[in-house]
Amino acid sequence: MKILITGGTGFIGKHLVKTLCKKEHTVKVLVRKSSDVSWLKELNAELVYGDILNEESLFKACEGIEVVYHLSAKLGQWRVQEEEIYRVNVEGTKNLLDACLKNRISQFVFCSTPGVIGKTGDKAAKEDLPYNPPYIYEKTKVEAEKLVIKYHREKGLPITIIRPDFVYGPHDLRRLKLYRALKNNKFLIVGNGKAYLHPTYIDDVIQGFELVMNNPKANGEIYNIAGPRPLTVNEYVETICEVLKVRVPRFKVPKIVAKGAALVLEGLSYFTGKEPFISQSKINFLTISHGSDISKAKTQLGYSPQFEFKEGIERTIKWCYQYNLL
Repeated sequence: MKILITGGTGFIGKHLVKTLCKKEHTVKVLVRKSSDVSWLKELNAELVYGDILNEESLFKACEGIEVVYHLSAKLGQWRVQEEEIYRVNVEGTKNLLDACLKNRISQFVFCSTPGVIGKTGDKAAKEDLPYNPPYIYEKTKVEAEKLVIKYHREKGLPITIIRPDFVYGPHDLRRLKLYRALKNNKFLIVGNGKAYLHPTYIDDVIQGFELVMNNPKANGEIYNIAGPRPLTVNEYVETICEVLKVRVPRFKVPKIVAKGAALVLEGLSYFTGKEPFISQSKINFLTISHGSDISKAKTQLGYSPQFEFKEGIERTIKWCYQYNLL
């Protein structure tokens, strides 16, 4: 297959590019002039310079392409303006959809997030729950999903939406602060630690992306892609500590106390210019249960997650040590 990948220099994108190149697909990766592409030079992938906000560059990138994987996105990180997140995640998606439509590509695969449906409680959530996004990133992903579905229903563009849940693994730098805090005994569990989360090892996510490619069953569908089972925060932390060979944090901070501290620190951050080490969103992530029902992907695609969290985090921590990150 002739494939174009946006976001190919990101965590999930790197693994997807590497996997598809190994399987001898013709892979193009959309990159900016400022992107670090050193690792891409080791692979048999073609670099296409452009920008998700530049329509002309996208049209050229899509020429001769059969399948587009759209992974490029701006995360809702500290001090990132909401307008910038909207431009990249919504306007950028629309630009790429237009380019795909004009080039008559065979399939547009959009990487979204389970966060578009917000709180799920203790039950794993199905794909058809109503939208209820909590933060700007998730809100822009909702708008992007709506655009993708609109282009499918009104303009006949073949599409598939993938929602990977809490992805981790080698090359994931976002969780390093957590691993380091646990290793150095500087992590405190907020609340009782009984909330659920649903970690997914990167290889299982890539399996999901591969299964939808050129698959007629996936046309017009949304799929949750997640690990074998949800874990409590307590089990999540205990497993990482076991792999790191450190003691499990003994103390738990009441949620109301942590929330109060986060409000103060977030306020101070505007004056100090430093990112607060604790925030409302981080507290909510570790205290409000959320999980993904993967029965649809299993039934329709044959999806079968292979990595229990213990094995996945062992591989992840090994990689961190290998590159002197811990």
